[in-house]
Amino acid sequence: MNLFEKLLYFLQGEMTEPTAFGWFHVLWLVLVIISVYILFKRKKYYSEKQLKIVLGVYGVIALILELLKQLIWTFNYDPISGITTWDYEWYAFPFQLCTTPIFISIICLFLKKGKVRNSLLSYMAYITILGSISTMLIPESCFVSDILVNIHTMWLHLGSFVVSVYLLMSGEVKINIQSLKQSIKVFLIFVTIAGIMNILVYNIGILNGETFNMFYISPYFISTLPVFNVIQENVPYVVYLIIYIWVLILGSLVIYFISYLIRYLSNKKAGVYEKDSIKSN
Repeated sequence: MNLFEKLLYFLQGEMTEPTAFGWFHVLWLVLVIISVYILFKRKKYYSEKQLKIVLGVYGVIALILELLKQLIWTFNYDPISGITTWDYEWYAFPFQLCTTPIFISIICLFLKKGKVRNSLLSYMAYITILGSISTMLIPESCFVSDILVNIHTMWLHLGSFVVSVYLLMSGEVKINIQSLKQSIKVFLIFVTIAGIMNILVYNIGILNGETFNMFYISPYFISTLPVFNVIQENVPYVVYLIIYIWVLILGSLVIYFISYLIRYLSNKKAGVYEKDSIKSN
């Protein structure tokens, strides 16, 4: 092996596969709470520079971890025979609901405030947060025995959750119907792209029996997402696709109403404090 291959072999180090609410999972949940608290305390200092720092830290680290994950899952070394092989794992291609925040964060670093950036960040605030919450609550399907991949999984999903909360908390993404509509439009665009990719890649004939299921909406492979897999197995594909899209849209509505309620209660509390202050004077 050359030096690069030795590095990849080292990065394939393994650990006991984490469990839901085991020490590894809980550690990351604690880091999420701390991060959200720090950003909440700093929200009054919100600025364009602060936004770029949050997006940059998350996006760059997530991109590096994603690239390393792609490499170590493609690289194979047999210590007995000493043979090295490279075989790309098509199922791990990075265009899923939960990987789009990587590219959105980095792209938005170079976009000025406007409709395009607002739409992309709204999608991250209202849509991709759903995948983050799912992983926070039900992480079992994401955990493996590879140390680096587990770190990547937690940073990708839980880090994205922190950024999504920050976008809403700071006011960068407005809690209004317009922002919600923008997020849904971006989601539908990504779903369309994923659908086209699923059909093209499958029919090109390069999979060699492997799975390629972007956004888990391929007509050729059953989704591995809990509940959705059962639905896809029992209804026609078109019905499954409609259900998938509407479930996520309804999920974004739930996020919107929760955010709206939190803002309402926060403003109401602030108003009470303001009245008390006036009375005391």
